Amino acid sequence: MGEGAAAPGEALDPALRERVRALARRLPKVELHVHLEGTIGEDRLRQLARKHGVDLDPAATQRVQRGSSFAGFIAAFVQRLNVLRDPDDWCAVVDDLLRAQSAQNAPYTEAFVTFFGALRGDYVLADVLRAIADVEQDWHNRGCALRLIADSPRQFGEDMAMQLFRLAAADPTGLCIGVGIGGDELVEPAGNFARAYAFARDAGLRRTAHAGEHGGPESVRAAVDVLGAERIGHGVAAGNHPELLGHLHARGVAVDVCPGSNLATSAWDPARGPHPVRRFVEHGVRIDVGSDDPAIFGTNLSEEWAELMLRDGFSPHECFDLSLDSLQAAFLDDSHRARLRAHFDAELEDLREDAFALEEAMQAAGAP
Repeated sequence: MGEGAAAPGEALDPALRERVRALARRLPKVELHVHLEGTIGEDRLRQLARKHGVDLDPAATQRVQRGSSFAGFIAAFVQRLNVLRDPDDWCAVVDDLLRAQSAQNAPYTEAFVTFFGALRGDYVLADVLRAIADVEQDWHNRGCALRLIADSPRQFGEDMAMQLFRLAAADPTGLCIGVGIGGDELVEPAGNFARAYAFARDAGLRRTAHAGEHGGPESVRAAVDVLGAERIGHGVAAGNHPELLGHLHARGVAVDVCPGSNLATSAWDPARGPHPVRRFVEHGVRIDVGSDDPAIFGTNLSEEWAELMLRDGFSPHECFDLSLDSLQAAFLDDSHRARLRAHFDAELEDLREDAFALEEAMQAAGAP
């Protein structure tokens, strides 16, 4: 799809587009890039605000629409951070998330969490994690597992990141398996977090970093070469740099692609060309698909997969392969990965006949 060209699925009739979305909902998938706070819907947000007497900015309760500023997103995200004051709040939000994941056939999720409240004395993090672990175990028994990645916004600097990473390393439940930095990458370069990431590495925590979302390709390279990031969040800026894509492939670094988020925050502008997800795949870079902050952007994981087919021209069977491959990007132990792979293989086999029929219908309708 060239610059300014129509999306491959744009001309499909509504019934055929709904068949694509139905297949995407049934597709077995993992989600490795979603912020727990960003899953808090308006009803839950208002309920928690009333509980704690928090005044909400009306603008921050609205969905961030296409072409909005990153600052608008940050305001909506901070509102959600401010209503999480005790273990019951976190449990309610985790329960909401895993119910949604179960409904869209996502049996494994790695969610970013920003535990600022623990640093300002709102709650004792060990109490929150133990409470979350009880909710997670209940859903795990029903086939929907969750692990957490301690995330620190760059704009608060390395000292804050170090505090949060130390809390993650001390997690008594084992839910916190990794660390990351998000927020405004233009404010603090990756090199400023080298000490915190060295601590995380030595503590046995897995490492990811948001990079190339609003920063340039140098931000992506620094996250990999300086911080030792094993996954890159967004990575949009790497798309036009084949040498950097080759470097990601050679290092085995995966990219969390979140096109719906990128569209909303103007990290990606379709007027300048297609999202780089296809270029990642063509250069052998492993990808996983994330909804990022679905309640803020008005999307969900299944819709992101549907748009890979409708907007980016991936066939259903290509999506099958991508979903299987994303298991390798997850911070899973080998036995859990093997069980999920067997589960995915079985479910995909059941979907193949429907996928072939959908591909034929899409081709007949003029989709590539």
